[in-house]
Amino acid sequence: METNEFNMTRRGRNGIKLAIIAGLCILLLIPWAFTRSLISERSTTVDDAESEVCEKWGLAQQVKGPAIKVYTQKEEQSFSLLPDRLDIDAEVSTRSLNRGIYDFTVYDADIVLRGEFLLPPTLTADQRSLLDRNCWQMAVQLHSLKGLTDNPTVVIGGRTLTAQEVTFEGSRLLWQADLSALLRGEALPFEVRLPLRGSNALEFVPMGNTTSVRMHSNCPTPSFDGTFLPVERTVTADGFDAQWRVLAINRSFSQVVPKDLWTSTDDDAFSVQLRRPVMQYQQNDRASKYAFLVVLLTFAVVFFVEVRRDRPIHPVQYLLIGIAVMLFYTLLLSFSEHLSFLLSYLIASAMTAGLLGVYLGAIMRDRKVGLVIGGLLAALYAFIYILLQIESYALLVGSVGLFALLAVAMAASRRIDWYNGKQ
Repeated sequence: METNEFNMTRRGRNGIKLAIIAGLCILLLIPWAFTRSLISERSTTVDDAESEVCEKWGLAQQVKGPAIKVYTQKEEQSFSLLPDRLDIDAEVSTRSLNRGIYDFTVYDADIVLRGEFLLPPTLTADQRSLLDRNCWQMAVQLHSLKGLTDNPTVVIGGRTLTAQEVTFEGSRLLWQADLSALLRGEALPFEVRLPLRGSNALEFVPMGNTTSVRMHSNCPTPSFDGTFLPVERTVTADGFDAQWRVLAINRSFSQVVPKDLWTSTDDDAFSVQLRRPVMQYQQNDRASKYAFLVVLLTFAVVFFVEVRRDRPIHPVQYLLIGIAVMLFYTLLLSFSEHLSFLLSYLIASAMTAGLLGVYLGAIMRDRKVGLVIGGLLAALYAFIYILLQIESYALLVGSVGLFALLAVAMAASRRIDWYNGKQ
């Protein structure tokens, strides 16, 4: 009779303990939400600091042109004449600017636009007459003229224009030149040199009937984006070389662009992202998504040990264990702002696994138990780190891993008499 009452008491105690553990898991959603919010806040702080630095140095630049913009009082009759050949050489040097603990990548670029204009056969008589009447301006548009570090050099038809002949309007450089050779059907060569600085990205629009771009940079982590990818690229630890070649048939606009050229060609732009990717906040965010799983597995291991050892663990001790697991993500975030993510992860996981191993060894009064639990937690952190690195296969590996963990848990619990609460 006493044995039955004892077993009933043990069963009731285990049931209550499981309910308390479930309640603690729900309670730990509060620090988990706080951690996710902290990661988001720190990421926003970095973005704000980067925006401030880049605004002062120079934003991402877009080079569009040159083009001959022909204008009339009737907007529908206006058009832009694009070059027959456009060769762009860009020498880009990146550097880091600091704001507090953060580093941001900016660049200085020496960009040379070379090519020639030819009258396209599709030009109508009315459009040609506008050229005859000098109702035109030649223009190059940038994202912001604030990025210019010196006066641009413009050579048209072999003549170098003076600084006073090159004017500006908004973000456009404007000038006029002798078009008599062009009107006679001859080629009008040009060369425009732009000493430019900016940040994050450098973008080009393929304005030529044939557009070739050659870029060299010391940036070791370029990201090629936009409508066209390089036909050739070489990326090393010292930088990269890339070449693009775009034909008029590849793009969505012709050599004679009606109305406003500057708003109708951006869809065909291509660019290079010139920045060292700041991945620690993204990695921290992905790691924090596994926090609840780590808490559940840790509580499950501790509960199994408690049942098998028949040594009760107080709910307050479970709470401290859960807080320690959650604190891992704050440690990881803090260290990753100063160290590499791998080193930060190693330090934070070693601190957490070591703390819980020592603590549980003391509670159970058995160092071996502490070592085993600490080792299991370290292995779990290692498994999660692998998931973070293989993003494409994270679902597959994670599912198989969880299935294996379930199989281990089922094997470990098969000898436990859950009604009597003992092995």
